[in-house]
Amino acid sequence: MTPVRLAIVGCGAAARGCHLPALPPLKGDVRLTALIDRDPLQAEAALALYRELGGTDADAVLLATDPADAADAFDAAVVVAPHTLHAPIVRSLLAAGKHVLLEKPMTTTVADAEALLAAAAADGAPVLAMAHPRRLFPAYAWVKRLIDDGDLGEVVRVEWSEGHPYAHEPVSWSMFDRRLAGGGVLTDTASHVFDTLLWWLGPEAEVVRYEDNSLGGVETDASAHLRFGATDVHCDFSRLRDLGIRCRVTGTRATVTIGTDFPAGECTLVTADGVELHRGDVDAVAPAQGEWELLFTEQLANFAAAVRGTAPVHSTARDGVRVVELIQACYGAAVREGSAQPWTTRGSGAAAGGPALAGRTVAVTGASGFIGGRLVERLVLGTGARVRPVVRGFGRAARLSVLPQDRLEFRQADLLDPAALRAAFEGCDTVVHCAFGSSGDEAARWAASVEGTSGVLAAARAAGVRRVVHLSTVDVYDPAVEGALTEDSAARPADPADREYEQQKLAAERLVRDAHGDGLETVVLQPGVVHGPWGGQWTTAQLRRPAGDFAQLPTGDGGGACNAVYVDDLADAVLLAVDTPAAAGERFLVGHAEELRWGTFFDAVRALRGLDTAAAEPGEPVAEWELELYRSTARADYDKARRILGFTARVPFSEGAALTGQWASWAGETPGAGA
Repeated sequence: MTPVRLAIVGCGAAARGCHLPALPPLKGDVRLTALIDRDPLQAEAALALYRELGGTDADAVLLATDPADAADAFDAAVVVAPHTLHAPIVRSLLAAGKHVLLEKPMTTTVADAEALLAAAAADGAPVLAMAHPRRLFPAYAWVKRLIDDGDLGEVVRVEWSEGHPYAHEPVSWSMFDRRLAGGGVLTDTASHVFDTLLWWLGPEAEVVRYEDNSLGGVETDASAHLRFGATDVHCDFSRLRDLGIRCRVTGTRATVTIGTDFPAGECTLVTADGVELHRGDVDAVAPAQGEWELLFTEQLANFAAAVRGTAPVHSTARDGVRVVELIQACYGAAVREGSAQPWTTRGSGAAAGGPALAGRTVAVTGASGFIGGRLVERLVLGTGARVRPVVRGFGRAARLSVLPQDRLEFRQADLLDPAALRAAFEGCDTVVHCAFGSSGDEAARWAASVEGTSGVLAAARAAGVRRVVHLSTVDVYDPAVEGALTEDSAARPADPADREYEQQKLAAERLVRDAHGDGLETVVLQPGVVHGPWGGQWTTAQLRRPAGDFAQLPTGDGGGACNAVYVDDLADAVLLAVDTPAAAGERFLVGHAEELRWGTFFDAVRALRGLDTAAAEPGEPVAEWELELYRSTARADYDKARRILGFTARVPFSEGAALTGQWASWAGETPGAGA
């Protein structure tokens, strides 16, 4: 048997994680002969992995940037390109007589999908198969048998939840770019889910209601109410929230529940009168497979058999069209509703005031983090600036993909990579430096915070940036300060033996202040306790900390001064620091002028968590250094920011806590929260 000569078109994460590892067991049946990607580095990385996996004839694999350049080297192709490129790539491959196994979704428009279906249906046309590997999951195949055999009776309801913080690390921003992805979590995850539902329940489907959170970009959260005949189907998807990964199919005779990931974990089958018929794993019945790599090996083997004319494909081009039809019906304006997300849309538009920044280009380091992410949102939704989020990896920046993308220019750069930073800053007039060392060991955190800041300053100067706005902290001041704290207060003593957060920020701020001049302006902002949606230390960390801690933390009027600032107020200060000429070379304490005590702060956290302070039992002792922080009487004075920047914080703590509570409920960070 002559092996099918196979090309992989698109050499990103999906090709490397799924299709390449599936090839070695198919020696003699399928032979990789070409790796094709518009970026030669991606093709080279894929070839290196193929070699590492022990792939056959790796030295003979042709690398190309266009399928036409390698046309003589392959008979069939797996297409794993960005979604909006599927139609033109597959159209040209079919026209050239090449068989195609196409990753989901088939296309991003119904017209394109129907055109590919027609091309594949012509007499003598090559095979066009869909890559829908979930049909090979043991639990999915089990549910299909239960439905087909009548074991569930009439299926009356399906509930499907699939959501978790985006965990993959894509090699580019293409999965989050509407121009390349076509859509967000619905296009991506629901392609699998909708194919499964169509496979289980039949092709007659209608959209009753659809909601997502896109603000002009691609959605990270979506909810669809569908109807398949008499069966009601409710689906929730998220790239940001942990919704669980589960499907429940309720019939008149029995209900089956499965985990929808691979492997499925515990699955159950319970009769309508409560008799448990199954609990535990589900055995793989061919063609379903019990190992991840074998799913894709089976898929490729089936595709090769279809190419030879010896077997039908597991998933047809018609199946692909039906999925696209259902996705596009959800996106249709007649049924789509926008999700309420006031923590994001608050402060949007010209009515919010502040500088317009039209014609400016602002880079933001740490854009996937709490403060940097909110700043990007405010810049895009509330100003006319072009915004260049700078991130170390794209996966953690999924939150920002919902934003309108006409003024967004994502860049990938490590703080310790001077060349990448300079490239990221080219053409920018302002850099807002929010990134710092928040992961790794002490040395790694110091390097990111201090050496990284040095690199940012050097790269900004080399790229011709006019101004760097640096996010520092109130913690650079001597903790022994009592009473009024101003920009003239004593600094925290430097301690070469201490390389933790406060010393990192102290050293970084000094680098920024020393860099001012000779063509580069610097501005330093010094917030205190920054709180709000997506927050770390003063938001999620407090919502997740042991309940026993709160018996030891201040309450009521107890505790010292809490120099807090809601994240939107800090974003306002940043925007003013970007645009105010007199701010050059200065540093500013930033916060709300209200007198807030730590007791009030922690009472708000207790309220969000539903904790009863009187009934709480102390847990492990809270560290004395932390308790000492809550006794400090130092009260920050924000007069300088008011005089020079024109800054006045507008969000009192109670309002910020309420917005945080809405977000925390949505994000599943509070008791009883969820979608």
